[in-house]
Amino acid sequence: MALPGRLVLLGHPVGHSLSPRFQNAALAAANIPLRYDALDVDPAAFDEVLASLRSDRAAGNVTVPFKERMHDACDVLTPLAARVGAVNVFWINDDGDLVGDNTDVAGFDASVVGLLGDRPRDMTVGVLGAGGAAAAVLAAVEMWHGCYAHVYNRTPERARILCERFGTVAQPVDDIGVIAGAQLVVNATSVGLRDGAYPVNP
Repeated sequence: MALPGRLVLLGHPVGHSLSPRFQNAALAAANIPLRYDALDVDPAAFDEVLASLRSDRAAGNVTVPFKERMHDACDVLTPLAARVGAVNVFWINDDGDLVGDNTDVAGFDASVVGLLGDRPRDMTVGVLGAGGAAAAVLAAVEMWHGCYAHVYNRTPERARILCERFGTVAQPVDDIGVIAGAQLVVNATSVGLRDGAYPVNP
């Protein structure tokens, strides 16, 4: 497979991201003649930018708020991306199709194992948010023995719709106080993009 024409991080905002720094260092170390650029895309311009990326045979990553929109735009999805309903990695295959995958599930799972020393068992997980990141968390919870998630979102309907897809391991809650009883709490909102900001009082 040929190298992509461009490597990008697609999101809004992206100024906080450290990805270009370490991705470009890795590309240079591997002598790969590409640069990884962060593209801050106005949501209204997403379709136009994506069309340009298709023509450039671009590949890269997707962050907030575009993970679900990228999922819907892809021609081909990996089974995991289809399950999560969100895409954070994309590329153009040899047939010219836009392909989407999701590495958030494995990344979150690895982070929790690193924090706890093992995969959780018989644990209650509190999830704040109901977007693509929250869906990745629930996909990970599905893999954990005996674990269950309570999902709180400022728009209850979004939490309800998300939990319908993960009904065996997730339930929406209207009272954020329920989250306080969880053994593991995950912020899957964009609030954390602001330094020192939390969706609830720590």
